[in-house]
Amino acid sequence: MNYVAFLILRRLRTPLIALITIYSILILGYVLIPGQDAEGNVYRMSFFHAFYFVSFMGSTIGFGELPYEFTTAQRFWTLIAIYSSVIAWIYSIGAVVAILRDETFLRLLQRGSFRIRISRQKDPFYIVCGYGLTGRSVVEKMINRGMHCVVVDNEPTRLEAMELDSLPFDVLALCANASDPDVLNDAGIEHPCCVGVVCLTNDDHVNLSIAITSKLLRPDRVVISRVATQDYAKNLASFGTDHILDPFEIFADYLESAIHQPYRHLIYDWLISPTHREVASAYTQKQGMWIICGYGRFGKALKKRFDTHDMPVTIVEPNLVLRQLAKADNVIEGVGTEADTLVEAGVNKAVGLIAGTADDANNLSIVMTARELNPSLVMVARQNHRLNSGVFGAAGIDMLMDPSNIVSNHITALLKTPLLIEFLDAAALEQEAWSQALIERMEGIVGDIELDSWSVEITQQGALAIYNELRVGHEVRIEHLMMHPFEQNRYLQCLPLLIKRDGKLMMTPDGQHALRIGDQILFGGLSRAKPWVYWLLDSETSLRYVVFGEQGGGYVWKKWFRQYLGR
Repeated sequence: MNYVAFLILRRLRTPLIALITIYSILILGYVLIPGQDAEGNVYRMSFFHAFYFVSFMGSTIGFGELPYEFTTAQRFWTLIAIYSSVIAWIYSIGAVVAILRDETFLRLLQRGSFRIRISRQKDPFYIVCGYGLTGRSVVEKMINRGMHCVVVDNEPTRLEAMELDSLPFDVLALCANASDPDVLNDAGIEHPCCVGVVCLTNDDHVNLSIAITSKLLRPDRVVISRVATQDYAKNLASFGTDHILDPFEIFADYLESAIHQPYRHLIYDWLISPTHREVASAYTQKQGMWIICGYGRFGKALKKRFDTHDMPVTIVEPNLVLRQLAKADNVIEGVGTEADTLVEAGVNKAVGLIAGTADDANNLSIVMTARELNPSLVMVARQNHRLNSGVFGAAGIDMLMDPSNIVSNHITALLKTPLLIEFLDAAALEQEAWSQALIERMEGIVGDIELDSWSVEITQQGALAIYNELRVGHEVRIEHLMMHPFEQNRYLQCLPLLIKRDGKLMMTPDGQHALRIGDQILFGGLSRAKPWVYWLLDSETSLRYVVFGEQGGGYVWKKWFRQYLGR
């Protein structure tokens, strides 16, 4: 249904009726009032002449009398016609101006334009529902990686703020309730290029509604949802939500890994975070007491991980009754911002402290107070607001828990290549010595530059050159994809992390591993190596050069291509 046309007709119904009524009466009056021709004979206007005269009289000053000079009665009727038609037009124009300034009408126009632009999409895209801190971070990272997205948020101020963000290109956005099926349809969930839906509103119930609606409308679409409570997490899992992300649970696993599997933790950190920690920063102190300040959702998730490893924990919480805690030797009442409270909690003998309250000022105060009492503490802090990033960065905190950043990094990894998450899950089962060897290989390749990851699939659509070679029985190995297309003896700065073949995973395969049709390979390395790898997938000339040593292409072509992709 054309809602814009419906709204216009509904709002202009009274002005249109007024115009039609006034014009009809005026025309009828001119037809009925007798006139006089040049010879003094009586004549009457035809409906055509009356309609013609009234039509230009309503918008013209200084018109002539036609077809003959008017009589006094006709001139009196003309005076009535002038004022009544002008008033009717002023009323109608005012109604039109009111419509053009009406927010509902403007939203309908924007939505109609939005639907048209969505229908013209040619590239794969995701629907991101919610443009808060997390949504903004996800969209920014997606755009910077060349992925397309559509944003839906019911807060116009957030979408206005998006226009001020320094994004490389425009992002389609709609101000509406994303849990409405019609809104999801307008956003393109039925569009062939739509890949999935990312639910990132600040309300778990709204995220649940969006996820349910998405799965009912298109069960084949990938649905990723952020969640804050376990009850909603179970509800989301019950109808097949593909990925459910709880930032507190993710960080609890992250910290547990940092303590008990420090090198696996570094692998995760290097592959997920845009900026990674140095290998030398691996945490080696596994034994000792930890202090948790704040026993909300975050504190409970951490306490659960510490209990799994029988590690002593002291809880500092200002509201013991609300948290259903009883005061004891390992349960201290207080915020943790006072030195006396931390001393009572045993800060002098603790190995680590977690400032996990919902207040950034309190968390910073806890960190600074604890550092004065015990400078050797491992400091972990929760950052609740993005505006405080600079302050937390200057505080020298060992591990920073930023919920929006954690979720956005995880989602970016999922959208970039699902193989990355499979690799990280499989890496959790490997020995720590394996993780240490891998992180040292990674460091040797990228140093302190960001480690990128990407995946390729050996199919006719995704790797035509390799597909053709394998189809005729030639052997192509992983190492061939790691060679420079124009310098056979030069290897690209990347390494294979995983091969997925027939549903089975092979971790860190060596370069001599032969490829097969259908293989999925996950690479890690410098981002500048990625375009060369993709070039080898489809360029038969370059592939035959690295596999068989056959030269192809001229000097000008090679030089131009090096400059285009970069060495």
